[in-house]
Amino acid sequence: MIKKLTALIMAAVLGSSLLALTSVAAEGEREALQAAFIRTNNLWLAVDEVQKPLTKEEYIRSPQWSKDGKWMTFLRDENRPEVWTYEAATGGMRRLGEGSNAKWAPNDNRLAILSGRTLSVMSADRPSDHSQDRIMDNAGEFSWLPDGSGLLASTAAELLPEGGWAPIELYVLKPDGAGGAWSKQLFYRLPAQSDDFFAIQTSPFKWSPDGKWIAFIAKPTASLSSDANTLILLSSDGRSFVKAGQMLGYANWFQWAPSRGQLAFIEGTGREATSNKKLTILEDILSVKKRVLTPRGYADNDFTWDRDEAIIVSRRKEAAWSGDEEDRTLPLLAKVNLRTGQSKNVTRGIEGYGDYAPTIMKNGMIAFVQSGQGSAEVKLIKPGARRSLSWITKLTVAEDYYGRANWSDMIGYLNK
Repeated sequence: MIKKLTALIMAAVLGSSLLALTSVAAEGEREALQAAFIRTNNLWLAVDEVQKPLTKEEYIRSPQWSKDGKWMTFLRDENRPEVWTYEAATGGMRRLGEGSNAKWAPNDNRLAILSGRTLSVMSADRPSDHSQDRIMDNAGEFSWLPDGSGLLASTAAELLPEGGWAPIELYVLKPDGAGGAWSKQLFYRLPAQSDDFFAIQTSPFKWSPDGKWIAFIAKPTASLSSDANTLILLSSDGRSFVKAGQMLGYANWFQWAPSRGQLAFIEGTGREATSNKKLTILEDILSVKKRVLTPRGYADNDFTWDRDEAIIVSRRKEAAWSGDEEDRTLPLLAKVNLRTGQSKNVTRGIEGYGDYAPTIMKNGMIAFVQSGQGSAEVKLIKPGARRSLSWITKLTVAEDYYGRANWSDMIGYLNK
């Protein structure tokens, strides 16, 4: 009886603490914290302290919300992934078909889906209409244009009959009248294979806030890509092509400032996330002027911009990769002031656990994953606070690859 009473008291304290943390500036108002997450490989929904399962005995990954939060998409099945949608208002779920890559439009509830090499678009707002507009074959990667008017897509790799690889081509795809037809216009052809450039695929594309530049990663073959890729800056008129540096092939390791034309990325080669990974600011694109913000003796990984003035980054002491988990260095979150270049720790170390994948929520709080010893949870911390608070426990642990894990497979925040 005493144990049960103690558990109830602790739950009440946790709930009240979480409600206090989610308060917003306007008196009497607050914004609910929401996320879709993976627990024991199933899809769950968290709204503040309330958490409920949405699937049972499934294998789910990559929950992703639409811009307005009315829909969520996720991947189902480990061996032959399928794209499914979840409607927040009704709780209804619908299978859209096979696919390993899906992205919501930035301005409405259209969904672009890559299945094999076929790129299609459909509208989630028409639940009775299962049709998809097939807009490109031989697609490799894609992103929506910033205004949602179409997509930019790269071609998949093709071996030439005489040997070597065909250059990757980038196409702008846009709706072309009624009947589901889309136009396809060549935008840019990447350089052919040479001694100083080799790419057979790209990452997704990211536009600068003013729309003048497109950033993406050009990737060579899988074995080479594990250790080095080229960060590319391409002007939106297709006239300037800039090789900005070498990095690993992780799309969240390069990000534009929210409202300035500065790009931050994790520069450095070698597949180990524990060494030679430097948080770098590209201050001038054409001259490739860069500034390194990682202190000597440290390695930086996942990061997020905190407005235009600072960056929150997952930072650890630099060390060679060890196959023994107990010998590995584990990261904390640090806040880097871009004006001064100085940094300070945001989180405190807990023996055996590291802090990963920081995200700035709409209410200004920092959400991050704390993982170690075979477990993981999502925690929250207010800027300037001395302690964090647990929000989502028993998160399925993302697969680790030389010190780096893709936590977007396990957690999708609703940050509308």
